[in-house]
Amino acid sequence: MTVEQRTSTTEVDDDGDPVWVVAEGAPLVPDVQAWRRLGVGGRCEAWLGWCGLLWAPVVVKLPRPHQVDHPRARASLGREVRALEGILHPHLPHLYRHDLGAGLPYVVQEHVGGSDLDDLLARRRIPAGAAALLGSQLLSALLPLHARGVAHLDVTPANVVVRDGHAVLIDLGSSRRLGSRQPAGRPVGTLGYASPEMEACEPVSAAMDVYGVGAVLRETLARRWPGPGSAALADAVERLTAPDPSTRPSVRAALDLVARCLPRQRPAWPGWARPTDPPIRSAEAL
Repeated sequence: MTVEQRTSTTEVDDDGDPVWVVAEGAPLVPDVQAWRRLGVGGRCEAWLGWCGLLWAPVVVKLPRPHQVDHPRARASLGREVRALEGILHPHLPHLYRHDLGAGLPYVVQEHVGGSDLDDLLARRRIPAGAAALLGSQLLSALLPLHARGVAHLDVTPANVVVRDGHAVLIDLGSSRRLGSRQPAGRPVGTLGYASPEMEACEPVSAAMDVYGVGAVLRETLARRWPGPGSAALADAVERLTAPDPSTRPSVRAALDLVARCLPRQRPAWPGWARPTDPPIRSAEAL
């Protein structure tokens, strides 16, 4: 019996609203057993579960009990699906399956094991070279999202999980279509990482995500300065977080700019590999 089939499986959270209560090992959604609750938002909550079909841990997102029939809770899950469905990228979580039309809609995603950047920054300093690599990976993750007309809009240290030295950009619940309008007086994003035009509720643009990556790098550098390579990366961050969005580089240009801040002793990439170009253009290139 899944959560949807139960009638009294809730308790009151710290915010005074209910959350689901599911015992470890009990069915959570079809083919997924509950492990533990990962986090609670205003409308949805996230659970760590075990999927026997995949034989792997997964993340399950579903509305909170009092939000099950609220259109905005369902819309948040729908934005995750719209952003991630069909995308296979090393710096984005994989979407496994979903049922947005169920009585209790849900989304099942890859579990990205690791520490979030917020936690890492609280525990240790990150060298400028590692910060540049992190920024390159985040900008790379934005490319397929923007290609399908979606902006993330909540690039923050809390939404960056570092797994085996690789950054993964998570939580697409705040994503919006490029060019769409934000609700008047209710800007999307997190204060301190939202661009000035986002806070002004201007239409959604790719430049807002560029600013978000720059703000994350700015925070990373603030706990590192001074250090080798910090000055070059700080100059790049200044360009990414320019107040005027028209003066910020595009995502591809920003990726090139930040990648130039990588240390000279970088991973063993082939000489012809460039961050924003296909490494092999033709068979002759081999």
